[in-house]
Amino acid sequence: MPAAPVLKKAVVPLEGVHCASCVARLEDGLGTLPGMARVSVNLPSKTAFLSYDPALAGQKAIEDRIAELGYKALAFSESAALAENTALKELEREKAMFLRRFVLGLVLTSFLLLDFVFGFSPYSMLVVAGLAWWFAGKHFHQGFSAALRARTADMNSLVSLSTSVTYFYGVFVTLFPGAAGHYHAQWHEVGMLITFINLGRWLEARSKSKAGEAVAKLFKIAPKFARRFRDGKEQSVPVDEIVPGDLLLLRPGEQVPVDGRVASGASALDESLLTGEAVPVEKEAGARVYAGTINKTGALEFTAEGVGEATVLMKIIRAVEESQAEKSAVQHLVDRISAWFVPFVLLAAAGSAGAWLYYGADAARAVSIFAAVLAVACPCAMGLAVPMAVAVGFGRAASAGILIRNADVLERVSGVDVVIFDKTGTVTEGRLRLEGLKPQGSEKDFLRLLVSAEDKSEHPFAEAVRERAREAEVKAMPTYSFEAVPGKGVRARLAEGEILAGSLKWFDELKATVPAQARAEIKASPDSMLLVSLDGNFKGYAVLTDAVRPEAAGLVKELVAMGIEPVMASGDRQAVVAHAAGLVGIKTWHAEVFPEEKRQIVMRYKALGKRTAMVGDGFNDAPALSEADIGMAMRSGTDVAAQASDMTLMHNDLRSVITAVRISKSIRRVIKQNLAWAFAYNIVLIPLAAGAFYPSLGLVIPPSAAGAAMALSSVSVVMNSLRLKRVKI
Repeated sequence: MPAAPVLKKAVVPLEGVHCASCVARLEDGLGTLPGMARVSVNLPSKTAFLSYDPALAGQKAIEDRIAELGYKALAFSESAALAENTALKELEREKAMFLRRFVLGLVLTSFLLLDFVFGFSPYSMLVVAGLAWWFAGKHFHQGFSAALRARTADMNSLVSLSTSVTYFYGVFVTLFPGAAGHYHAQWHEVGMLITFINLGRWLEARSKSKAGEAVAKLFKIAPKFARRFRDGKEQSVPVDEIVPGDLLLLRPGEQVPVDGRVASGASALDESLLTGEAVPVEKEAGARVYAGTINKTGALEFTAEGVGEATVLMKIIRAVEESQAEKSAVQHLVDRISAWFVPFVLLAAAGSAGAWLYYGADAARAVSIFAAVLAVACPCAMGLAVPMAVAVGFGRAASAGILIRNADVLERVSGVDVVIFDKTGTVTEGRLRLEGLKPQGSEKDFLRLLVSAEDKSEHPFAEAVRERAREAEVKAMPTYSFEAVPGKGVRARLAEGEILAGSLKWFDELKATVPAQARAEIKASPDSMLLVSLDGNFKGYAVLTDAVRPEAAGLVKELVAMGIEPVMASGDRQAVVAHAAGLVGIKTWHAEVFPEEKRQIVMRYKALGKRTAMVGDGFNDAPALSEADIGMAMRSGTDVAAQASDMTLMHNDLRSVITAVRISKSIRRVIKQNLAWAFAYNIVLIPLAAGAFYPSLGLVIPPSAAGAAMALSSVSVVMNSLRLKRVKI
């Protein structure tokens, strides 16, 4: 079987993306490139997120295809920081351009309106209207030209056609007055139409720049310089020059420039950026430090490990950006509708103009109707309805320490019936302490066997064992092989033989001998136990304690008040799980369950028709997190758990579960409001512009009013989405 291709990721900020039709054109056009695995274009940030096979699709081929489609790739990078910086610069450039052209259009339109007072020469009006049509509306005409080359149509097509038809019909009337009868050129309509739409686009761009503030703040947090030791000298160098293995110095009050591991020194670091914990975390030799956190007291020397895009901070930022670009089922539906929207509007405009001519209207009225229908239709509002709410909402969630990994979770989060919690590291603090050793022989020999078995494990049990071994100055023996058995224990081979360290249930499953007295003590205790054997001979057990999170009981009460059933599922023993569940008020609990059994518990609740969320932090929680309707991983847990989840709770606080549900519901509510407004707007105003209400109500709107309404629609959607920045948490 041939090996699967190794895919690369790229983030590509784009120039010229304005509406859902642009997004559809790019995704369809790039998706047909050989080797392209995934394309997702985020409309608010005008950025494409790509996954591709570099052996089949290179950077030049991708950039060439983007150019063929009528757009420009401003950068091509795997760096989220570079792409974000480029995208923000492009947004600022666009915002300034719209403002300049709005002001120019306003000045020229003011002159055109003065014609009603002073009666200027028709040729003077033609020239001034021409200046407004071209210089204030040049970007619309260029966009229309690019769309024609790509054999598609978009919002630029509608604006360019409506203003061009109105202007050139005025030119015809001015040059051949006898052919037009009593009709006068509507020059002010040309100027007002372009001016209003430019105003709307400027307000929209201004609002969009606020949408990315949460992510932009994370970029600003990242330090720019580091103190590096090289050749016995201390150097201040840009962070970009740091490579894994460099020895760095961190002084009090400074930010950690990259992820690394402490080589010497002791200090306390403020890690609230990543964990939400206000209490500084003590660091000494061997401890991990993370980019963006702040050194509070002592000096540290540490070795760089994760640099650039490999730091935890940059992974968080990239996760937020990619999640904003992910599309929900609703967004895919809206995209399909938007793809047909512009052609439908063109047909509706032509059909309306033709109907007015058929029923005896003059050409002037038909031209006005044609321009009004094109001007009033707003594909921007539909295209922005979902991604704008997602961009702002996901940014707000990120500022609250909640990373939402995909937009589909918003469809599932309302109506959650059951929340299943893991115990260790989730309901409890996960800061286990090895309280007692019950060896069959020497306590020191037992501890040496135990730390040797757990030395390569990431489980909270292992960290507690290593901490106790450091205090007792007991070092691990070399291991020739190591295997972590999720939810059960570990197996390691040493020169002395094979060590097993794990739960009583696992030992029973392996038919390992456990003395009756030890078995009775283990079953009666509410604490966690870690049994140890060497080559099948029972060597004793360790007693581990873990405190329940102080906020857990309050969270459980709040869930019950919301009509959500809390459940606990743990691989720990019956007595331990029952004790922890009782402390926080959880009535339904499952003990001594392996990872696959946790998944089966989730499946049982789903089979009963209950929408189920799973909250966990460990490698053994990954199957259940993937199976649940909504998987929530604690940041203090493993990377495997985070990758398997829909949400990552960065703050080590269980109350984030409630916050995540509230924010998700708010985002979903705003999406519904945006879509309702966008569709209702087009359903009502397109027939109004076409003159459908004229026979009965005498209502019809001129092109300038239609242009103002078009601007209002997209701005309203953006402003409504920005309300998510103020969601209470």
